[in-house]
Amino acid sequence: MPFLVTDSASPLAFETLPALKVTEFYGQPRRGEVYSYLRCYVHKGALHYSVTVFDGEPPATARIGLAVTADDTARRYLFAVLAKDAPCQLALYEDDVLRQTLTAPCVRQLAGQDEQGEYWGAESVLEADVFQTWFGCAPHAGMLLPGNVFLFDRTETAFGAAFPVPAGGPVPTSRGFDSLLVVPY
Repeated sequence: MPFLVTDSASPLAFETLPALKVTEFYGQPRRGEVYSYLRCYVHKGALHYSVTVFDGEPPATARIGLAVTADDTARRYLFAVLAKDAPCQLALYEDDVLRQTLTAPCVRQLAGQDEQGEYWGAESVLEADVFQTWFGCAPHAGMLLPGNVFLFDRTETAFGAAFPVPAGGPVPTSRGFDSLLVVPY
């Protein structure tokens, strides 16, 4: 069943959107199975996204990444990587091989505490022109965006993902991509 992503005529508050949770873990991460999720929506062809990780004091090597494509064959995809108090990194992968480092969008860092504990997070956007350049189209209602969310540490092989990854695998990987379905608001 696809994860629904709203296509909205106006910007939305991330707190009003459903969360795509990291629930599939491979190996034994040193920090355990950390609760984390992605929220996103489309506005004017851009994919706005927010990630939240409930780990108040993560190691400097801890990351969360969003892999997404407009390519149904999932050969080419964008991978946005975020960390606590660090700039976003954006790259283009093809056949699970890094092909090009791209200019990363600005990131709004978040931190706080709620009933589930201390967290950090970040908000950013993948602009419509990035999708146009690499896939020939921008996200819009009715479109499927294959992708996945990864919670990982650069110093270990264990990781978490939102959608199951066949036989584990490296991060990032297009194996295990599932559909994000863009729906009208």
